[in-house]
Amino acid sequence: MKSILITQCLQNDFVKPIGKYDPLPNLLHVGYDESIRLMGLKPSEGPITNTMKWAYSQSEDDMEIIHIRSWYNKKDPTQIKHLEKFGDHCIAFSEGAKFAFSLDNYPRITTVIDSNSLNDFLNPEFTEILEGYKNETLRVGLMGVWTEAKISYLAYDITTRYPNFEIAICSALTAGSSRSQHYMALSQLERLLGVRIFSSIGEFTNFLSDTKIEIPLPMPKLVDMPFIEMDNISLEEIEDTDLKLIRYLFRDCKSIYLKTLTGGYSGNIVLSVESVDIHGHKQTPHVLKIGEQSEMGKERSSFEKVENVLGNSAPRISDFADLNGRGALKYRYAAMGDGFSNTFQKMYCSGLSHEKTKAFLTSIFKEQLGRFYFAAELEAQNLLGHYLFKPDYAPRMKVKIEKVIGSKADEANLTLPTGDSFPNPYYFFKDELEELIPKATFSSYFSYVHGDLNGANIIVDAHENIWLIDFFHTGQGHVLKDLIKLENDLLYIYTPVNNEEDLRQAIKLTHLLLKVQDLRRPLPELDSNEITNPEMIRTYETIKILRSFYPDLIRDDRNPLQLLIGQMRYSGHTLSFFESNNWQKLWALYATGWAGDAITKQIKARGPLRIDYINEKYTKKGKIGLTILPGRKDNSRLMEEDVQTLKDKGISHVISLITSEELIRYGVEDLITEYDNAGFITKTFPIIDQGVSSLEETNELIYWIDENLEKGANILIHCVGGLGRTGLVSACYLIHQGMSAQDAIDEVRSVRSKRAIESESQELFVYKYKKMQTPMN
Repeated sequence: MKSILITQCLQNDFVKPIGKYDPLPNLLHVGYDESIRLMGLKPSEGPITNTMKWAYSQSEDDMEIIHIRSWYNKKDPTQIKHLEKFGDHCIAFSEGAKFAFSLDNYPRITTVIDSNSLNDFLNPEFTEILEGYKNETLRVGLMGVWTEAKISYLAYDITTRYPNFEIAICSALTAGSSRSQHYMALSQLERLLGVRIFSSIGEFTNFLSDTKIEIPLPMPKLVDMPFIEMDNISLEEIEDTDLKLIRYLFRDCKSIYLKTLTGGYSGNIVLSVESVDIHGHKQTPHVLKIGEQSEMGKERSSFEKVENVLGNSAPRISDFADLNGRGALKYRYAAMGDGFSNTFQKMYCSGLSHEKTKAFLTSIFKEQLGRFYFAAELEAQNLLGHYLFKPDYAPRMKVKIEKVIGSKADEANLTLPTGDSFPNPYYFFKDELEELIPKATFSSYFSYVHGDLNGANIIVDAHENIWLIDFFHTGQGHVLKDLIKLENDLLYIYTPVNNEEDLRQAIKLTHLLLKVQDLRRPLPELDSNEITNPEMIRTYETIKILRSFYPDLIRDDRNPLQLLIGQMRYSGHTLSFFESNNWQKLWALYATGWAGDAITKQIKARGPLRIDYINEKYTKKGKIGLTILPGRKDNSRLMEEDVQTLKDKGISHVISLITSEELIRYGVEDLITEYDNAGFITKTFPIIDQGVSSLEETNELIYWIDENLEKGANILIHCVGGLGRTGLVSACYLIHQGMSAQDAIDEVRSVRSKRAIESESQELFVYKYKKMQTPMN
């Protein structure tokens, strides 16, 4: 198929690299960071020049090349205002108007279109060329600047004029006024116009050429440069393509010394690199990652979107390359100390101290990824969908289970070698999931997350600085995802399980973790008589560190269901890990079964509005019911249905403890009107979430409750979750009936949830209210 490569404004005044602190030559130059990303530190060997060398090697019969360049005349009165606004740039025949890529020779004829307008189709020559292909199916590749303006306008015009054309853009060969604008524009082009966006240059060139001629990589002049030494692998074990990528990326070096950090997850190689340049100077340490070209391209583009957020705690991609379907990323670490690096996984499994473990995890989740999490927002999301649960996964799950247990997995309950039985997760996927998924939409905090965090992509340098790699999956996600995934690896990879006794200890640990109902509360202390295995104790203490980061991330969202869904996703995935032995997989399988059971019960309990009642012996002639905010849209509830449920349950009075702002936030701004229309007597008593009211006002409310109960009223109390504020008021009522503060708290928690009366200030308030009720002697 014929193809056309169109370049847009690849000229010195737009993209020629400048010094980091140099002023912009004009307002249209893309700036230091973007020009370096596009052109490379050495433009004659950078991405644009290498791609153009490839393009010029293609047959004119197969691919046409069109260069669109800005071309201005300072004496033309129609162009003066534009030049005054943006600064002199691309003046005809000036150095700034020259193409930024440099070829030794131009072996074929191309078309150059001069433009001084945002609409390139004003040039009749350009229109004439494309009109010649109007009725053909044609591949068109675009590269150049600006992504959010010139490239976007050009893509729009071509798409609307020539619907038969298939358009593609490579993120590595285009740039915008900023990194964020660049990727935002690419997203819009893909979503609105259907433009294909490639992350790797190799995919882009393959799209344009059926012949698959590789982009030539400028190699060192001496075949044996750089001299390569390796610590724990021989050169013979490295594929020829990978070796070429290594030599290219360190082409300015006399020698390099490589040490394998990790590899094997998807055919990737990750190397720690010490290098000496051609002048004999030791370079900054690097980490080199080599893998399938599309994955490496995706990782590069994903990382570029977030590197400015991570700041100096993140690496920089100093170079990248594609060759023969493989891609390589060269990460440079600004403050990485001399000497080889290690991974958190290797260090932890070798006995890393609790103090250093805590310091490393704090660096990861507070100082680095915390920059992402800080911007988390509450979103209504289907977490089963987010964590990729699908009913059609059932047959594959069954195969995995049978491989682990060594027998058929047809029974509803399975049994471990220890004699402990557990629900078969196969039936969760086969029989339950289809019903559960539509009910699994509720609000959780979402932010940017690493997305694939494990101990092997946490790099620890010789001075114990922490660095992260593998940003392939970085993007919007559940704010706890990274923490849940690392906890999963901690349990089923790092914790030794080698026999039945180890497995028995592991089972106890699983049930202790499954009991957690309040994600903001610290994990309880271990019972030394229950879990005695030192490795299990160490694992639990490390999980306590990970869980200590939860409160800042989930804020008032204590719902344990979000953790269970994440836990089941990753423990189930562990069944196919090559890193885990079969005892560890049996443990993961057991945890998967019970997590599925808990998820099923909790989601099915999210049907009609549930009302929990205070024991009638304390409520005189009426009833006190406790529930969540009726109709809250973030939980996919319907106001009309929930209000009807209240009527069917005989509710006559409603106490709403939420603020007017919360009515709007949760999509129930008309709730009070709905209560009035339903005939309820409504009392609004707003309390700030996690907060308390005054003792005097609370006392007045309790007397109002008491008086109406005496008349036979059935009173509903609700806040948003039906736990903190609702539990607070209910406990104060029980104190009014003569209970002690602790008994009142215990009674409310036994009726509603262990999470009722959520905050320390609320619990303290209950004791203060009791003191106020007790007459002074």
